[in-house]
Order: sequence, then C-alpha cells, then structure tokens
Amino acid sequence: MTAPMRLPAGSYFDDPGSAERAAQVDALAIALTRLEIVLFYDWINRGDARQRALRSDLVSLCICPHLLPCKHPSAAWCAREHGVSEEYAARLRRDFVRQFADYIQLRGQRTAPRHSPRNPQETIKV
Repeated sequence: MTAPMRLPAGSYFDDPGSAERAAQVDALAIALTRLEIVLFYDWINRGDARQRALRSDLVSLCICPHLLPCKHPSAAWCAREHGVSEEYAARLRRDFVRQFADYIQLRGQRTAPRHSPRNPQETIKV
C-alpha cells in the first residue's frame, strides 16, 4: 500500500478561487432563471383567465412536458383540454417558442438557439 501524499504546509488540495468562480456562475444562473420565470409569467398573464390556463399548459408543454397529466402531451392535447381549436393552441405555442427560444433551450431542441444572445452565459438549459 502506498503512503498518502503529503502536501506542503499552506497549500490547498482544491483551489479556493475555483469555488468562488463556481459560486458566481451559480448565482448568475439563478438570477437569469428568476428573470426567465418572470418573463414566462408575463407571457402567461396576457389575455383572460381561460387563455391564461391554456398559456400555462403550453409553457409546461415546451419546458417540462412530463408535468402534464397525459402520456403524450402536445398542443392539440392542450387545445382539447381547454376547448379551443388546435390551430389556435399551436399558434400560441409557436408564439411562445418564437419569443423565448433565443434565451432558453427548449425540451427536445437539439441545435443552438437561432440567434445567440450577446453573452453565451445568458442561455439557460431547462
């Protein structure tokens, strides 16, 4: 068995600067996530109460479809649930994607966003 490595006095096994940088990156990610959530709620709260419920389901469909209570969620499913046409729900979904796809990576999106933001750290994976 080998003896454990002994570091010189005053040296660090982990660089404390890397922990500070990691904390700064985490804080930035949290701040950007909060901003995105505010923007999502702003988009959801457009229109009347019936439309807000539909918009909320469409946001869930784009970001985390596993939260919707069906096996294969789609805009058509959201339309049936809320009693609107499939075309209207699909148009709202496209509006959401068009507005937010540049800033977040939507579920199932394999390529980078169409227009990269100025700061590459602004892109948040959801």
